[in-house]
This record gives sequence, C-alpha cells and structure tokens, in this order.
Amino acid sequence: MLKLFWNNFKKTNDCIILATPLILFLSALSWYYSYARDSIDNIPKLILAIATMLIMISGCLSAWVYMAKKTIRMSNKIFVFEKDRAKAFGELILSLPRGIGRLSLPMLGVILIIIVAYSILILADTLLISKYIGTIDLSLLTTEKLALSSQELLNEINALPRQEILAINFWYLIFAIGTMIFSFLGILWIPEIVYAEKNPFKALYNSMKKIIITFPKTLGLFVYINILSIGISILNTLLMVNPISYFLVLIIYYYFLVYIVVLLFRYYEQTFIKSGTEN
Repeated sequence: MLKLFWNNFKKTNDCIILATPLILFLSALSWYYSYARDSIDNIPKLILAIATMLIMISGCLSAWVYMAKKTIRMSNKIFVFEKDRAKAFGELILSLPRGIGRLSLPMLGVILIIIVAYSILILADTLLISKYIGTIDLSLLTTEKLALSSQELLNEINALPRQEILAINFWYLIFAIGTMIFSFLGILWIPEIVYAEKNPFKALYNSMKKIIITFPKTLGLFVYINILSIGISILNTLLMVNPISYFLVLIIYYYFLVYIVVLLFRYYEQTFIKSGTEN
C-alpha cells in the first residue's frame, strides 16, 4: 500500500492533464451557482436551477471520471512515435463527450442517492438530538450562516443558551460520524461504476462487498485519504492570507483532487481487475 501511495505521485504527474477539465468544470459550476443564486425569485426558477445544477454536475462528473480512466490507461503505454501520442491525446479529448453518454445517468443516480442519504441523516440526527438533548436551530446550518467568518459564527453560537450549544455540538458530532461512515462505504462506488456496473444501486452493493473482502487494505486507503484531506485543510487555513499564497493553495487543491481520483482508480484496478475478482 505504501508503494502505491508513493508511486501515485508520479502517476498523478503523468495524468496531470486531468486538472484542466476539472478546473473548467468547477469554474462553470461556480459561475452558474452564483448566477442562479442572484436570479432566483420564485419556485419555478428554483426548480429549474436545481435541475440544471444536477444535470451539470452529473455531466461534468461523468465526463471527468471516464477521462480519468482513459488517462490512466494511456499513461501506462509507451509511445515510440509522436503521431501515436498525438492520436492518443485526441482520444482523451473525445473521451469527455463519450463519458457523458455512458455515465451521466449513473452519476445522476449517485448524486440523487447521496442527497436522499444525507437528507435522512440530517432528519434522523435532528430528531435524535431534539428528543434526548434539546432543540436545535437549523438556521445556523444555512448557507448564509456558514458563509460568515469563523469568529462571527463562533460569536453567534456562543450567544445561544448552554443547552442549545450542547445540542449543536452533538448534532455536528453525529453528522460527522455519519459522513465518515457514508464516505467509507462509498469509497469504491465511483470506480465500480466506471469499471464495472453502471446501475448505481448495484454498483454501491458490489463496492461494499469489495470493501468487506479487502477491509484492512481499503480501511488503510480511507485513513490515508483522510489524513491528506486534513493536511490540505490545515495548509489551506495557513496559506490563505494573500493572493499569491491563495493561488498556491488552489494549485495544491486541484493536484490533490487529481491525486485522489488516480489513487482510487489505480487501487481498484490493481486490487479487483488484475486479481480477477471483477464482476
């Protein structure tokens, strides 16, 4: 596993072209979100904006992960002639629309399942806290509140009664635990869809079976990814003080996203495809 983690840096460098569509996709999504947030003034527009965002996210995600699969495969090849490399690069570009055609519906299913799962988690969390600890003001979880600076948000929370502060802390604790469980159970979900099963429900079931089969290794992978995530978060907090360091943080962030996807796909390939356990 350690060898996989270390070698994946070199493989990520070979697949760094994946950062370009990622940046374009995230920029487009960010632009549309800003536009929709400022222009929505009635329910029909809200429904249209949500539907558009779902389609955009599923389309972008499907194109990118399919391209990731093709890029990893191409990085394993040795090109003798430059024309062969150019042809392979052209195939990578064409893999974007192909990915949309092949994976957009499964990815839309993934997004909807995640939304439903987190809605159930939030509802169950809120009901549990309300029953055993005290009521919780969910307005603190709105985008406007979370957009406040850390100090402003902390001041608002400290102004609440002690019982409500306790309820909020336990709410966040349960939500964090639930999120961690969801993340672990779904760690192989996307690779399973890309490489094997297009049905998101079957893919989730198959991926969880594979997690059980390779539990120690997959748990190590999950822990490693979370350690990296914490490190990136700390680095993000320390460096976001001026435009230059902010630009550096963005570069590290995009590199990290590519690294994680390449790592997950390579782990899936080496563990399940080459070992012959692929469905």
